[in-house]
Amino acid sequence: MGSSIDHLTLREKLRDAARGIRELIEHLELGFVPKVHELRKLSRQHDSTSGSPPVADVTIRSYVSSVLESDRFTAGLNESLENYLNSIKKDVSDVVSRGVGR
Repeated sequence: MGSSIDHLTLREKLRDAARGIRELIEHLELGFVPKVHELRKLSRQHDSTSGSPPVADVTIRSYVSSVLESDRFTAGLNESLENYLNSIKKDVSDVVSRGVGR
């Protein structure tokens, strides 16, 4: 867990975690999933009766590269969120163990 998170207040951690969750959802819905669906469509076996030319290997490689790059970004967002959530869990546990109003 990064020390940059440790110095934040619980309120700031919750705010930043919520922002990160929204960013992850947006990335998955608008970036990652559409790229995977497009790759899936392109990589299906070519139907010679369709009249469309087969997809070139370089095109497939390009789409795979794009999906992998998007996956790395997703993993980074996920790791950051895990750090925030673990820190939030620790802070809440500390508050609960001290008791409310003590």
